[in-house]
Amino acid sequence: MGKMSLKEQAVLAVLGVILLYAAAIGLWFMRQDAEWKKSAKAYHKAEQRYRDELKLIGEKSKWTEAYEVEKSRMPLFEEGKSTDTTWLQKMDELAKKHLVSISQRQGGKEVEAGEVLELPIEVRSWEGALEPLVKFIHELENTDDGMFDVKAISFKPSNKPGYLKGSFTLTCAYMRQK
Repeated sequence: MGKMSLKEQAVLAVLGVILLYAAAIGLWFMRQDAEWKKSAKAYHKAEQRYRDELKLIGEKSKWTEAYEVEKSRMPLFEEGKSTDTTWLQKMDELAKKHLVSISQRQGGKEVEAGEVLELPIEVRSWEGALEPLVKFIHELENTDDGMFDVKAISFKPSNKPGYLKGSFTLTCAYMRQK
């Protein structure tokens, strides 16, 4: 089994080349399969997004009506009239009602958000028990006496047992009469 003949070497070389081609074709098909699955997944995702958008377009009148209802509930202020005292007073009344003590608060700058104007109120220091705090925030966000949204809140245990203290940012939404 020493030396192979030239014919045997040629046959082995041809077999080696055939095996290399088979391996290359196999790798190519496996890669194509992975790419095909990736493309199919992207297609199905785009198809679902298209169906969702068609559904929303079909519900346009429903959402327009809901927007108009909310817009009609939006408080109106005269052009140029300051609103921070109104919102601070309403927030303070609700805080007092729910036994949440607010010691440092300040109205921010009016921000335009489309047709709506927003006034952020920074409450740098409040203190209260958890249950009254939750009731206070719930009433703030669900009152018919304004549109409020607590954008951020932070708290930690207070020195008083059972109490919390912290800060929050309240956003008040309203419109101006034109």
